[in-house]
Amino acid sequence: MTIAEDALARAREAAAQKRARGLYHGPGEGADALDATILGGRAPAELLSEWAVIEIEPELLYSTRRGGAPITALKRLLLRLMRQHLVELEARQTRFNLGLLAAVGEMDERLATLERRLATQPAGSEPESA
Repeated sequence: MTIAEDALARAREAAAQKRARGLYHGPGEGADALDATILGGRAPAELLSEWAVIEIEPELLYSTRRGGAPITALKRLLLRLMRQHLVELEARQTRFNLGLLAAVGEMDERLATLERRLATQPAGSEPESA
């Protein structure tokens, strides 16, 4: 049985080795914009557009289990067998995501216009209807 501290040390060592081989991003690497959105920030529109497009990347399909090569091979075989179905799902989800992104962009523009209009109004006057 392993002690929690030993397990933590081994996990950190394994992550450091993977980072050295370029297989694993360390904290703050590669996910800065995503981290910013999680912490309440806002990701740039270009990045949101990139995230909206759904793609299955076969090279990212792997198993982390010991002796995971057969599992990885099975996953890749299933991906290949279900490719037609998955391409259709990817296309539908991407269309939805891009449509939603466009709608949110339009709402953002409308909000900015209303805020500008409100800022230029004299104090104490009745707001204009949109």
